[in-house]
Amino acid sequence: MSVVDDIKGRLDIVDLVSGYAPLTKSGNSYKANCPFHSERTPSFHVFPDRQTWRCFGACAQGGDIFSFWMRINNLEFSEALRQLSQQAGVALSENPGRRKERNSLHDVNEAAAEYFGTLLLSSKFGVQARAYLEERGLNKDTIKEFQIGLSPAGGESAKDHLLARGFGEEVIALAGLVTKGRGDTNRDMFRGRLMFPIRDSDGKLAGFGARSMDGSEPKYLNSPKTPVFDKGNILYGIHLAKGDVSKQGIVIVEGYVDTLACHQAGYSNVVASMGTALAPGQVSQVCNLLPRPGSGERGRVTLALDADAAGQEATLRGLQVLWEAVHQGKGRSTNRPYAASEIPDINVLVLPDGRDPDEVVLEDSQAWPRLIDEAVPLLDYRFSAEAARIDMSTPGGKSALAGVLMPLISATSDPFQQDHYFQKLASMLGVSEATLKASVEIARPRAASRRGRPRQPEASATPFDRLEHDPMEEHCLALLLQEREWISGDMQVDSEGYWLPEVAGGLRPEHFGRVENREVFTNWTKCSTLESLQWALDDELGAHLEHLLEKALPPMDRKVRESDLLNCIRRLEERYLRELKHEEALRLNEASLDDLQEQQDAILATNERMRQVFQP
Repeated sequence: MSVVDDIKGRLDIVDLVSGYAPLTKSGNSYKANCPFHSERTPSFHVFPDRQTWRCFGACAQGGDIFSFWMRINNLEFSEALRQLSQQAGVALSENPGRRKERNSLHDVNEAAAEYFGTLLLSSKFGVQARAYLEERGLNKDTIKEFQIGLSPAGGESAKDHLLARGFGEEVIALAGLVTKGRGDTNRDMFRGRLMFPIRDSDGKLAGFGARSMDGSEPKYLNSPKTPVFDKGNILYGIHLAKGDVSKQGIVIVEGYVDTLACHQAGYSNVVASMGTALAPGQVSQVCNLLPRPGSGERGRVTLALDADAAGQEATLRGLQVLWEAVHQGKGRSTNRPYAASEIPDINVLVLPDGRDPDEVVLEDSQAWPRLIDEAVPLLDYRFSAEAARIDMSTPGGKSALAGVLMPLISATSDPFQQDHYFQKLASMLGVSEATLKASVEIARPRAASRRGRPRQPEASATPFDRLEHDPMEEHCLALLLQEREWISGDMQVDSEGYWLPEVAGGLRPEHFGRVENREVFTNWTKCSTLESLQWALDDELGAHLEHLLEKALPPMDRKVRESDLLNCIRRLEERYLRELKHEEALRLNEASLDDLQEQQDAILATNERMRQVFQP
């Protein structure tokens, strides 16, 4: 069994989607307002027997748990695979080639950090940067411990230094240390900026955060996404904080200097989200540092937010991801639930007078622990934050508030807490508990199994390990990938921006039901060479690409191969449309007359596509 199939076999799509859309039963399926666009009537359906979802409204998209997770969290496949594998309790393997590549990237980053550090501490150019750090209250020991540096102002100075150290230009580019300049030459990515090395939880240098020193924009610039760096999956300072989290809890701030000031004051359990709302990958990092279920210990998470953060939609979404991770196990590397006495405390500290954490700590370091102790429970914070941004003077506003808060209350695994917040919501809305209960039903967290079967704690291999595949999809991809001229030939952009060779103009990502085939195809449309495609794929997809490239094809000339490909595309289109009509029929079995009228154009469009496929 492939890793993808193992994950899909352990996770239930209804459980997954219900964390983002309030699903209600509709015949043999579930429906909700689409989480990807605004609408008044539900057009989003989840089909548990098929483990698929589809929006019959403006999105007109559908897929499996992977496509939903990627879209709702704005993730690429590799990160979605990592997060879902943690939820499912499936271990991912890494091939030796990829491990060697990552080691090379860590090495070149270390060499760059050493160079930047030397420029900051010894060059005349570093006077302004050193004065800035002194003004922010950071001492020399902190600067050295965190390897703060300064990138040269010259266009290729860092690149030339790394080349002289023996690093190839390819690995320098892959690490995100250079970018394309005029004349298609590589120039330094960071020029004249204060450099903050960013290490992963193992202490390996993954990338950099860089602050402008001359007022140029952007003020902060991060390394681009690389095989070892993804801003949404790393917390600044986590490699130093993780040893103290189990005893002191973890405190999450927003900025680099905030973290540095706290560590300098002795509060080494502080990490930074680096100016963004908590992403699912960062939440996973936090959860994996907390005491494990069964330990008998209760962890603590405190988010120190700017006073104006309450109105930020992304911030509120990040808090919800953290809440669900703790109460429902989403994002944890273990699928074992917490006992009621072990559920971590999650609290929010809104700093006074709009001050930053570093200002508070540097002015009075003893005030910091008192403020942490005064932080309010996350759900209480969400109640006040949502009430402040939603107009509750109208029935629609009250309904909107209930729609936002009820999923959080439902996710609460402690029944006493759930009852407390249910009463609080009824009081806030000015309705009786009976009225609120009549309009919404508290949905107890579903079991993590599908159809009541407990998940197995470990993946088990079978003699039929590689039988889960789609021969038609793989044959189509093999035809495309093994014909080099179709990769390097003339390319055209379709209506959605995909770069497609003319011969494959009718082939779409939606034609691939298996996520690994869809991702190989989608990445192929964005790459000009096979080599660049191989670089773009992670371990799982890379192995699948090799399987496709080695797939035996019968001898045929270019004309026959093109005819074979076009026939394959037609068959994939036919199959996709049949699946679409089947899901459409399942939905319309429960539809009202208004629903039928609203979907008339979409139904007719699908029928026309089918007519074109089946016409003589």
